[in-house]
Amino acid sequence: MSQTELLSPAGDFETALAAFDAGADAVYCGLADFSARAFAKNLSFEDLGHLVRFAHAKGRKVYVTFNTLVDEVDVEQAVETLSRLEEIGPDALIVQDLGIARLCRRHFPGLALHASTQLVAHNLEGVLALKDVGFTRVVLARELSLAEIASISKRCGGLELECFIHGALCYSISGLCLFGAMEKGRSGNRGKCPYCCRMGYGQPVNPYIFSMKDLRLGEDVRKLVDAGVVSLKIEGRMKSSLYVAAVTKFYRQILDSRGGKGVTLADLETIFSRRTTELYLDGKGKESPIDPESLGHLGAPIGTVKRVTKDREGRRWLRFHTARALEVHDGLQFDTMADGRHLGLGIREMRPAISRTPVFEVAAGTDVEIELPEDFPIREGENVYCSMSNAVKRMFPIPSSRPSDYPGNIKIDLEVTIAADSISAAANGVTASIPGTFVSAKNPEKTYDAVEKAFSKLGETNYALGKLSLVDPDRRFAPMSVLNDLRRDLVEQLDEAREKARRAKVEAALADDGELSGISQGNVAARRLKIRVGQTVPAGEWDEIIVAVTASTNDVEVGSFAASKARLALPVYTAEPDFNKLRVFVKRLHREGFEKWEASDLATLRLLKAAGVSDITADWTLYAFNSHALAELSSLGVKRFVASPENVRENLSYLAESGYDIEFLAQQATPLFVSLTKPAAEQADGLAIYRRDNLWVTTRPVPRTFDAPAGASVRLDLSWNPPE
Repeated sequence: MSQTELLSPAGDFETALAAFDAGADAVYCGLADFSARAFAKNLSFEDLGHLVRFAHAKGRKVYVTFNTLVDEVDVEQAVETLSRLEEIGPDALIVQDLGIARLCRRHFPGLALHASTQLVAHNLEGVLALKDVGFTRVVLARELSLAEIASISKRCGGLELECFIHGALCYSISGLCLFGAMEKGRSGNRGKCPYCCRMGYGQPVNPYIFSMKDLRLGEDVRKLVDAGVVSLKIEGRMKSSLYVAAVTKFYRQILDSRGGKGVTLADLETIFSRRTTELYLDGKGKESPIDPESLGHLGAPIGTVKRVTKDREGRRWLRFHTARALEVHDGLQFDTMADGRHLGLGIREMRPAISRTPVFEVAAGTDVEIELPEDFPIREGENVYCSMSNAVKRMFPIPSSRPSDYPGNIKIDLEVTIAADSISAAANGVTASIPGTFVSAKNPEKTYDAVEKAFSKLGETNYALGKLSLVDPDRRFAPMSVLNDLRRDLVEQLDEAREKARRAKVEAALADDGELSGISQGNVAARRLKIRVGQTVPAGEWDEIIVAVTASTNDVEVGSFAASKARLALPVYTAEPDFNKLRVFVKRLHREGFEKWEASDLATLRLLKAAGVSDITADWTLYAFNSHALAELSSLGVKRFVASPENVRENLSYLAESGYDIEFLAQQATPLFVSLTKPAAEQADGLAIYRRDNLWVTTRPVPRTFDAPAGASVRLDLSWNPPE
């Protein structure tokens, strides 16, 4: 078996079992809250506990997604959830919010931290920055090439790297999509993505200009293994257990180099299949990963329509040569589309074209006729796809599990003492005792076995029996009923002790004030302007001008701003091959007197600190939504923060009163999508699409205005305005 971890999605308990049954080394799943797939079924605390017990008994792992941004009003619920997760004991949390990472480090250290792809780790500096703040694994941005991944892997100091290998792709760089939040009131950063990139945008032909093909690396996953990637991740917490099982089995076969009969690519395509891409694995600039023509499931190609005929009874029949065995109730789809979806049907009646005798199934290589519904539109020469195969479904029976079959995650070393007038059990600092009269045993050699049997029945509790010591100097007899009662009393007291300890942790975490001491209170309101090089400074009094620059910004452009007055803002995405150029750029300008800088992500923040910059602000793309995120970034050297345009009014009020130096947007052409991928069209109804710093930006032509809290510092951000 490959040492590289195969990581599968699990939208619910059943899907997790199916993934493990198909060969997953680990699964990732979410709870109802704080998960980037809020509309998946997700798991309850109880289900998650059962799943962790099952997985650990099988030598597998469970990771929990806690990968959304958290407003201050939700911190209390987040702390409660973290405390329960630490009790359950998953192998790691997948986290986006830096405040959540800080809470885990300070108050819930039993939770290992994996950095979500929402944290936009796309270069070595970003990966090392995440390592600095306590992450043990980083889920790399999907947009990286194999060369970039290999380069990061060689120099990341042993930090684990995880990469997506299969599944749906976002058009925008993960973590930098604000389309849903700004336009639909449903934030992708809060797990409620409305899939704006799958919508049509006014084109008469091929209207889905942002709709991505699905990622499918297939045999090329071996290249990631060779590059040092620790975990290969399948996307799909919204997908069915059948999909997850089949895709997992497909990649398990590849990683284990298994030949022979197994799950084929065509089998996968009968379950769910968009057109596919390897995105930028082998570099950028090749064929487009956009599919502007169609949405959703297509199926496995199995033939071409030969003709459509009518019989004497007026029934219509579709004839084609099938490359795949078919049976009644399988699904077919065709090239013909309506609203971006391929038209399809279920096979109701089928017959070989020669005999025309109805059959339940036909073999591959058969000329077959399928009864068509009345008025079903179909054309000769059209491709036929198998969109659902009952034979494939039978390959993956639904697995089951009883929680009582697997030991709990907390081992207890137990000491049972039998005295003349009582029996007691002590474990983990807790003692339970039952009074009684305990006489000499007729068969004292059986007492230990009886005690072991009673305390092995820990059933659906979270405990497992470790070492057992029996203190029975007078060789007395303890009835099994008493031993069972003693076990139940001990478990109850253990639970009470754990709950008391959990509550103490929760209270300590909630009492953590974000280290407000030393933070400047009552900051003087200021008016600031952010522009990009080449834009005109509007008339008015500005307390500070922030200038967006890149490593390619030339000296003449920078020199037009006075070093003592301008703050230089670094780009939100700098590819790995370009980062050293940016480093040289920053060091040189810092030596020339530019002392005020703005970071856009953890990579640029780390770069600025290493260059000796002390006056650092954080743009909204660092997403400081709560006291703990503010404290974390403050400890990393940030002096001032720009509030995200995604903030709701209540959280804006909190930020204004937080004691931190917060700047609020007054105007901005908020980027809805920020992508490395060129859309299928550069014009769309009501949208402005343009190229900036090697990125494709989608926004509205007219900038938005925002209501900043009264008396607060404000920013007029022109840097995302479309070119005139």
